Amino acid sequence: MKKILLGAHTSISGGYYKAIEQGAEIGCTTVQMFTKSSRSWTGTDITNDDVEKFHEALETTGMDPKTIVSHSSYLINIGSGNQATAKKSTKGLLHEVNRCATLGIPYLVIHPGSHVGAGEEKCIEQIAQNLDIVLEESDGVVTILLETMAGQGTNIGYTFEQLKEIRSLCTGKKRVGYCLDTCHIFAAGYDISTPAGYEETIEKMDKVLGISHVKAIHLNDSKTPCGSRVDRHEPIGEGHIHKNTFRLIMNDKRFADVPKILETPTDEELNLWRKEIKMLRSFVDN
Repeated sequence: MKKILLGAHTSISGGYYKAIEQGAEIGCTTVQMFTKSSRSWTGTDITNDDVEKFHEALETTGMDPKTIVSHSSYLINIGSGNQATAKKSTKGLLHEVNRCATLGIPYLVIHPGSHVGAGEEKCIEQIAQNLDIVLEESDGVVTILLETMAGQGTNIGYTFEQLKEIRSLCTGKKRVGYCLDTCHIFAAGYDISTPAGYEETIEKMDKVLGISHVKAIHLNDSKTPCGSRVDRHEPIGEGHIHKNTFRLIMNDKRFADVPKILETPTDEELNLWRKEIKMLRSFVDN
């Protein structure tokens, strides 16, 4: 039986390897993790011992290093109309790409950026330019994944067309892919709450972005209705996206090799994720 790539965003508190061990403890076969604090621009140096323990944990748990995903700091905004912020963000993104390379993590998810009043087209062009700077100054082992966004505030990336334009403008587009967030696309107006709506959305996504470029999926229900453009995650089955949509994703052969990550924020994360992982596994047709 083929391994189901299902995981959660686990903690690196106590060591990078702890994210792997914590994931395995709740039934994950892959994980998403930060490589430093999500609220800081830089992190402490990653030592050889850190790398060794990280890969020992991967080997012990049986997780494939090629499926591990990292998420960038929430401070990063390479599309900012404030050039000082954009420059600092580009430097911060390069720092995170290099940290992923050191640990051997192949994918880094980023929020594309917010124009903060400078306008969407200018922001899209700037995101692509700054991505190219990062890609040119780093080695070729890490792929940056542009996350689909809800469209809250001045965020860019709430339409498939915007994400396609960013990647198309990148000289180093071979190292740029996408991360599909179910809550975000739903809030942005892609109604995936019915089988027909789900299929229509995925077909459009394939036509615009290309499914082969989708390298990670965030499995989140939405606290707000379709088209609200408000980013609020909810536990699966408790929001406006029908639970059956997640059954469709788990059985969608087009996403069989794509890591699927739970992100739902809660004080009882591990207990919730343990239940959700069990539930999502039960959705898979034998």
